[in-house]
Amino acid sequence: MTKAKDIMRRHVVTVDPRMTVREVAALFIDREISGAPVIDGKGDLVGVVSQTDLVRRERESRAEVEVPGYYRDGETSVYISGYQVKDPDFTRVGDVMTPAVISADEETPVEELAKMMLKRHIHRIIITRSGNLSGIVTSTDMVRTLLAKSTTGHKAAKA
Repeated sequence: MTKAKDIMRRHVVTVDPRMTVREVAALFIDREISGAPVIDGKGDLVGVVSQTDLVRRERESRAEVEVPGYYRDGETSVYISGYQVKDPDFTRVGDVMTPAVISADEETPVEELAKMMLKRHIHRIIITRSGNLSGIVTSTDMVRTLLAKSTTGHKAAKA
């Protein structure tokens, strides 16, 4: 039976809750990932942040703005020599992350991970050993595992 430890990625990209949303978005693009565990300064797992969290945050911030920025002269806009300069967004990961971490032990069967993902509509599960971060399994890892099994099973059936 295949277990989480057999398919998990051991080198996990983590982020700090004090990072800005822009920094995390750039990290996601650079590392070609869609989410990451959030680890505080003490090394504790405090949440998970995903592209969905970033998009939701962007959508909510746009919904708050009813009047176009170029008509405002308030706290969020400044005019310099006829040009509008918006204050940079310093929203922190800790403000947009999902604080509930869905995790499983390294010994958890892959089938159980799949059930968890489907039931909770999530794309990643944090894998732990003795309560500490040891890896991550994403929906892409699950598809890769399924494909490898079907290819192996198909070859065995031909033999």
